[in-house]
Amino acid sequence: MVFPHHKDKEEHGKYLAKYDIDPQRAMFTIILSILVDVFGYSMVLPLLPSIAKTFGASDFFVGVLISSNALTALIFGPILGKLSDRFGRKPLLVISQAGTGISFLILALSPNISIIFFARILDGVFGGQIPIIRAYIADITTPRTRSQEMSKIMVGHTGGMIFGPVIGGLLGTLNWRYPSLLASGLSVVAILLTLKILVESLPKERIADLKAHYEELELLSGNRRKTMNKEVAIRLFQVFLVFMINNMLFSSFPLILDKRFGANPLIIGTIMTTAGVVIMLYAGIFLKPIIRKVGEKRMLVFAMILMIGNFLIFPYLLELWMAYVFVIPFAVAMSMLPPLIQSNLTKAVDPDKQGEVSGYATNFQSFAQILAPLLATSFLQIGGWVISSLYLNAYQLIGFTAVFFGVILLIVGLIDIKTHPHLYE
Repeated sequence: MVFPHHKDKEEHGKYLAKYDIDPQRAMFTIILSILVDVFGYSMVLPLLPSIAKTFGASDFFVGVLISSNALTALIFGPILGKLSDRFGRKPLLVISQAGTGISFLILALSPNISIIFFARILDGVFGGQIPIIRAYIADITTPRTRSQEMSKIMVGHTGGMIFGPVIGGLLGTLNWRYPSLLASGLSVVAILLTLKILVESLPKERIADLKAHYEELELLSGNRRKTMNKEVAIRLFQVFLVFMINNMLFSSFPLILDKRFGANPLIIGTIMTTAGVVIMLYAGIFLKPIIRKVGEKRMLVFAMILMIGNFLIFPYLLELWMAYVFVIPFAVAMSMLPPLIQSNLTKAVDPDKQGEVSGYATNFQSFAQILAPLLATSFLQIGGWVISSLYLNAYQLIGFTAVFFGVILLIVGLIDIKTHPHLYE
């Protein structure tokens, strides 16, 4: 049997050809699927203030809406990931896309806040595309090329983030329901792309070969393989910290722009689009040559430091134009951190465990998506906090809390680099 770990790209390509898998065609179609999926999601983000005002919901309840989605994703994400290890990536991806489309349709037709709440929960139940896609990319790449290929997720993701907020903002100025209807229709497009074009990266033959291979290894060694280990745990914690910072910003930023500058959905959409353009340019064009020249280790540390420095100035965005400037270094940092950390995570487990570990990553991402919106919107709700004789307004509380998480991320990242030097060999 062909051993499933290959450091050489050409050798790995021959291994995949055995199962009729074309990595180039696979990457193209997976990026298109992400583009369509994120396009729908990002259209709804700028509309949160409008939805809250329509139904008289508080800032904190907007946080609850976002967190409820993440809570159900926390429960069902690992289940979908593990099922994809057993039954293949493609069928589980289609199920997830279908559930997302139905949830957007329910959101568009919601007559009250309770149905909106239900729609967000339903979307969380079927929100397993990203962990399945991460596992898919791990299936078709080698450890040496994985971080570069993981960065292509950001290209598809940010392509959706570029056009989604603007179109969502334009439609949202007419009626907040229109973007949700369009998002539901785009889910149908994503399903068709997956069914008609996407090749299965984990066909039955490959699943059987991997199972036989690792059963033989376990028999010879006498040890049962575990997905969760110290190396996996420290990277899952890094995933949690990155998305705590990311979600503290994105769950509160539309509300901040509305409250502080009176920004309408179109302006909010253009600011998010600015971040998307930067991520697409950096991840799609500059990331690969910079990795070759500088190395993943230095890029990871630089991105962490950049994130910390950026949030130090977050409380002092006094003019609307400053928000456009702020999102540029934020986008650069986010174009590096998730793909580098996710790539390191996949290197810690065997090929037949990629769906499971991606599910765990979704778990920790969901923890962040539950806690961060509640934390950020509660800061906006209370308006400020007196610590001893020092008064911190809501914007300072959000910014400095993000800095705190960033410092922890930097410390944990440096510990990981020192403890596991083989990562960058």
